[in-house]
Amino acid sequence: MSVQRRSRSRVVMLAALSLGVLATSASRADAPAPPDPLPLAWCLERAAQANPEIAAKQAEAEAAARRVRPAGSLEDPRLAYTAMNIPVSAWELDASPMSGNQIELRQKLPFPGLLGNREAAARAAAEASGEEVRDQRLRVAAAVERSWAALGFAQRALEITDSNIELLRQIAKIAEVKYRVGAGLQQDVMRAQVELTLRLGERLRRVATLRAQEARLSALLDLSIANPLPRTETLRDTVPLPDLDLLLERLPETSPRLQAFAKQVVEEERAQRAVQLEGYPDFDLGIGYRLRNAVQGDPVSGDDFLSAGLTIRLPIDRGKWRDRIAERDALLRRAKASQRGALAQLRDDVRATYADLQRADAAVALFETGLLPQARESLESSRSGYEVDKVDFLSLLDSQIKLLNAEFGLVRAVTDRRVAFAALEGAVGEALR
Repeated sequence: MSVQRRSRSRVVMLAALSLGVLATSASRADAPAPPDPLPLAWCLERAAQANPEIAAKQAEAEAAARRVRPAGSLEDPRLAYTAMNIPVSAWELDASPMSGNQIELRQKLPFPGLLGNREAAARAAAEASGEEVRDQRLRVAAAVERSWAALGFAQRALEITDSNIELLRQIAKIAEVKYRVGAGLQQDVMRAQVELTLRLGERLRRVATLRAQEARLSALLDLSIANPLPRTETLRDTVPLPDLDLLLERLPETSPRLQAFAKQVVEEERAQRAVQLEGYPDFDLGIGYRLRNAVQGDPVSGDDFLSAGLTIRLPIDRGKWRDRIAERDALLRRAKASQRGALAQLRDDVRATYADLQRADAAVALFETGLLPQARESLESSRSGYEVDKVDFLSLLDSQIKLLNAEFGLVRAVTDRRVAFAALEGAVGEALR
């Protein structure tokens, strides 16, 4: 390939890529701007409309629904034409009383019940696909809430980091003032500067995490990442925990995933019955009409002929049908085993998620009523004591770090509760808030 041709190929590729980028940018530019503050409800609605995984599942369900009617329908009738009984010596249709133009219509009739079971199997498959759409919506909603909560945590973690940087700057100034008047140590000033530098480095990591969470949520919502997302609404969720035993008891009724497995079992049962019925004879009915010419010596003076026939398929290879039935038996056992496995897995997921919720609730209560107020009081006391030389600088820094950890711990616990609740709703298949 010449240099000129390679150059033209590169130009064409770049133009195609540019058009693709422009088309994607245009579609995302048409998306509505997210409100400020960013509510979870808006994100869920946007994902339900724009998420491609949901659209793919919906297309699969529509295709499955279109298979129901054909599965229960008869095969199309067949129309045949035959030039009947033409003498080889004459090659004429009026050379013999038996010659004529025959038109025949034939229809295949399966064994009774076969089409009904095929249609029932296809309908069960379509219903299973519909349940899979519901399950996919729940999965996407849980993913959106997890990402929304992670974004909220990243935003608040950055705010806490900024607040603590400001506190460290104040502490550093106090240490510098004490050092200048001869009441403090130079090493205290150095320690304050080192701690401040560490917090500034931490801030850079917090900003990077925030940008990553914005990109992740924007991808789920099919939004452009050119503009930062607004600050999320409050992450606090005070809805009381539901009853675990009731959730587990109602799980087979509420979970679309289990409903889909149940429909798949019905599909396999109907398909098995259809294969059993395929082992019985089916029939081919036909009716023919022969157009004849009047020929000398014809006892019926050229009257047209009407005929009817019946063809029966004889399923004499019983081994073949036994193998097909055994195959459907195995597939039915697999469907039932998958149903039992899904139920056991979901029950385990619900129990584990419920334990995460209880742990998050306990952590929120611990931080709100104990650790955070104590850390604030300790920092205030240490700061006052340091100013009058009753507390050393290391104790002051330790109090500040404990406050930072307590603030992070509370936001983390609140976020974990939100994420666990979303996972619980996705597992049980219904809204609990």
